[in-house]
Amino acid sequence: MKEVLRKCFGKEKEERFHAIAMLIISFLFISIVVIVVRINDEQSLEKVPENSLSPTASNIPNIIDELEENIDDTVDLEAEINYSYLYTFTLDQTQEVITGKRFDEKEIFTVVSSNGNQEYVKFNGNYLEKKEGKYHLVDELSPNIMYSNLDLLFEVLEEMIPDVSINQYTYMIPTLELLKAYYKDSTFTAPNTYNSVVITRNNQTIEKIQLDYSNFYSFLQGRSVYYVIEMEFNKVGTTEDFMIHLD
Repeated sequence: MKEVLRKCFGKEKEERFHAIAMLIISFLFISIVVIVVRINDEQSLEKVPENSLSPTASNIPNIIDELEENIDDTVDLEAEINYSYLYTFTLDQTQEVITGKRFDEKEIFTVVSSNGNQEYVKFNGNYLEKKEGKYHLVDELSPNIMYSNLDLLFEVLEEMIPDVSINQYTYMIPTLELLKAYYKDSTFTAPNTYNSVVITRNNQTIEKIQLDYSNFYSFLQGRSVYYVIEMEFNKVGTTEDFMIHLD
């Protein structure tokens, strides 16, 4: 052993033995460094809190449940659903606006379009149009009203995971899922396209929902169209009750 050490590191060391010894030492040093780095990385991963990992269904807040609570009752279990709203529908170069308020299962709203203003109420699931001071049952309404149904929208979003950025929640909805929601008996074969829904909250209360249904509506129309809906809410939980005079 002493003879080997002398040949490797002694005053009269042989270059061949010295080179082999240095190579072995370098290899051992690199191996030790690699082992230490791996141990540190494993310890770091063990210390990462669960809520800092990539978004999953378990660590993204259920925004749909929260929004339904905002629009429904947030304190009193017997409180009525109430809010005021302004919906703007843009189809290519034309716009239609629906403004109104909801209290429990009744709504009163006005449709504003290029054809003028028309007042409606929704009562017990029926739509009534106001003409000459009286309300009459109607079967045909603006097609935009269908896409303002929050219950259907929330059903679609309930199982989806949004992309979260501060107070905005962005969902990408397949066209097929919208067909299933709005046209339950449809047998369409939908294209592999998506539609965005952006929900904005302010002070934990729903403030705005922006829907870009261009791909979905283009499929229905059989041509390329631009169709965007902006839904703004205020007086959520504080909109006062109102009377509907049907006589």
